[in-house]
Amino acid sequence: MKVLKWVVKRFFPKKLLKGIKDLRLKVKGRKNERLFKGQNVICPCCGKMFSRFMHYIDDHPRFKDTYKNTQCPYCFSAPRHRIICSYLENNIDNVFGKRDNAIIMFGAEYSIKKWFHRNGFRYVTSDLFDRTADIMCDIQNTPFPDETWDLIVCNHVLEHVPDYKKSLKELQRILKKDGLLELTVPTDRNFETVFENPSIVSKEERTKIFGQYDHVRIFGNDFENILVELGFSVEVIDGNNLPNNIVGVIGPANYDDNRVYLCRKNVTKTDQ
Repeated sequence: MKVLKWVVKRFFPKKLLKGIKDLRLKVKGRKNERLFKGQNVICPCCGKMFSRFMHYIDDHPRFKDTYKNTQCPYCFSAPRHRIICSYLENNIDNVFGKRDNAIIMFGAEYSIKKWFHRNGFRYVTSDLFDRTADIMCDIQNTPFPDETWDLIVCNHVLEHVPDYKKSLKELQRILKKDGLLELTVPTDRNFETVFENPSIVSKEERTKIFGQYDHVRIFGNDFENILVELGFSVEVIDGNNLPNNIVGVIGPANYDDNRVYLCRKNVTKTDQ
């Protein structure tokens, strides 16, 4: 089975591979929709209501106490995705002043794509390794001209890259003067600052320390200050202020702190 999956991912045409991926999620979501039928909670990403959100099952210690009641049964959104889509839903006119916004998602997620589809927004996806992405590129060094994008969506990507500050500077470069960069990162509130250690290279150690084998860092309490130092003005959306029937709980891991960072360029008078 592993060999078959590798062959499919490696050799199937991009369009077919993308269709297979979306169809698999849609079929699974339709099944879950029946199992969780009800009106106690609502997902702003897909717009559907359920009896409750699903449990996210993972035996890693970082998921042990926070996995319950976190995932949308239909579009598989986590609390952070519902916070983002709830914000977009309530601020469409402010975020999308025109309907032809240039939107890009790095590490595109199915649940947020659902929101864009429901609201008629076109977007481009980008990823370094995912062949279903529209553009395969390194977020540290993208092929886009300066000030290309009105909205950049970047969720839980910066923990994967070799140089997260270089990535943030690149995102700042390609963001329009009046554009919006939406960010989330895994954050351990026990850490005052970013924790990373280049000597941790094995999958086992990375999983143990960072929560996933492909994570190379975890962020701390000063992430907002880091963004400001790099030249962004930052608004923090605290998902704990949203109703429980939208967010559920913090999770699915204990580094998911329900905080979304909305970043804009600090524009001086000479730049205007």
